[in-house]
Amino acid sequence: MPDTTVANRLERAVPDGAEALFAARREDGVVDLGGGRFSPGNTAVALIALHTAHAHDAGDGPGVDEQNGVRENAVKRLLSTQRPDGGWAMEGVPTEKFTTAVVAAALTLTATAGAGPAVAAARALVRRHGGVEDLPEPAMAGLVRQFDSLAGELDPATLPRLPMALLLLPGLARRALSLRLPIFSAMALGQSAQRPRGGLGGRIDAAVRPRALRIVRQAFVRERGAGSFSGDPWLTSLISIGISRSELAPDISRATVRWLTDTALPGGGWDLMPLDITWASFTGAALLEAGYGDDPRLEPIRDLFHRRQQDIPFPALACPEGHWGFSTDRSWPMALETAEISSLLHRLPGGADDTHVRRGLAWLTSMQDRSGSWSLAVRDSRPGGFGPCPQMTAKCVLALLDCGAATDDARVTKGLRTLGRTQRDDGAWEAMWYRGLIPGTSAALVTYARAGCGSGEPASRARDFLLRTQLADGSWSTGGHDPGAATADVLDGEGSVEETAWALHALLVSGEAPDSAHITSAAHWLMGRQDRDGTWPCAAVHEYVRHCYRYTDRLMATALAVKALARLRTTAGPGATTGMEMGTP
Repeated sequence: MPDTTVANRLERAVPDGAEALFAARREDGVVDLGGGRFSPGNTAVALIALHTAHAHDAGDGPGVDEQNGVRENAVKRLLSTQRPDGGWAMEGVPTEKFTTAVVAAALTLTATAGAGPAVAAARALVRRHGGVEDLPEPAMAGLVRQFDSLAGELDPATLPRLPMALLLLPGLARRALSLRLPIFSAMALGQSAQRPRGGLGGRIDAAVRPRALRIVRQAFVRERGAGSFSGDPWLTSLISIGISRSELAPDISRATVRWLTDTALPGGGWDLMPLDITWASFTGAALLEAGYGDDPRLEPIRDLFHRRQQDIPFPALACPEGHWGFSTDRSWPMALETAEISSLLHRLPGGADDTHVRRGLAWLTSMQDRSGSWSLAVRDSRPGGFGPCPQMTAKCVLALLDCGAATDDARVTKGLRTLGRTQRDDGAWEAMWYRGLIPGTSAALVTYARAGCGSGEPASRARDFLLRTQLADGSWSTGGHDPGAATADVLDGEGSVEETAWALHALLVSGEAPDSAHITSAAHWLMGRQDRDGTWPCAAVHEYVRHCYRYTDRLMATALAVKALARLRTTAGPGATTGMEMGTP
């Protein structure tokens, strides 16, 4: 290998990665590297939704033949993508027990007898790994049982009833369910129709039913009656199942069937949800770090953020306008995207006067939990699920600081205090949307450093955790226990681009010397993984359903790598070397 320095390699790696991101930017500002995103989990639940709608007449009418063709193609796609171990997961993701159980239920419900061997192999895999009851998320175990009852594998009478009476207390329901509130409402409506109760229970259900339907309809109307919910096949299918079973809103059922039919892949099945806003956010942050703030090629990304900021509230969640979701201008609210985009827009030219930034910050301020943390979408959400998240809290505090808040601002000090209270004994923090401990710990460390607290105890413990968990080859993996791993408690030690980039960037921001052994080994490892087209490979670090359903994303891996290496290039200074040569450290 050539005798050259890390700094020289950075001068190639960062621009090559940046240009790969620019090349993936469409005229509308969405940044998409393309590639297949077929989701067995989404395909399975969409199949269940279409079958259920047809069984309750919501799928009848024009397009029935088309719907049947879509279902047949989806079944074929699932059967053709079953793995040798009997399971399923998205490409690049280890086999998942949850996804496999959902697919088994869908095939049992919708496929011909020829699917019997595939279903048997899938159910055997689920049993080998502890059964559905052993899933890390109890709510997902309950969902699988619901699907199995629809497929005739379980007696519906044995399933616990969804406590629909919770909707009589709207505030409590919002805090307990968060974004699951419309799904819960739809499923509870279906349950009450198919398992009617007598006596007092029946009278309570009758009183609550209009409330539940109103929640679903508000979400439906909010998205202009297009038939999708947050543009997501998974969410749309779950709501469709409940509403179709209730037979109370045939217009909503028909619209969801139409949307699912229209969005099916030509080769069968459905993709993961689109991430237009998230992709653009990761890309923008990387390009700003790399010094492209004045590049006119960033303007379509800024325009995308302006167009897709939410201009109406989400009444069911008591959520005001001004937020961003992960895809459209009607996506369900996400505190993480709102924080990252507010910060990004403010750092672009003219950002200090951008009204979209002010609206985003107002939304973040209104959604801060009383404890000082931030939850995903509902203020003061119950811990767990979509409740308070350390990484999200760190990102929201960072956005406030980036946009001009003082370090003694009450929002900032409350956020930092709650971060300190939630730090683990080992110095790490968790993150809602990502596996393991590296992303949450890295985000918190960056925020403490930005707030001028980089030498305090929480930051020091976080830094020590990152340094301690770096692998021998310079990379990072989960940083410890991984409840989402299907076959082991701890991954086999293989590092990922994403976790390495998060850790490298955080250590640099917190003051780790650019010529330290930790930094140079991480940089060597990261640059050694860059592909010829300027992008980086991705790993299964992203959580769609926490600990149960993961995905990979090459664009986000590339953006994180560019951001981390650009920070190293800036920290090392023009022409500086890190004291390490290009060979294996």
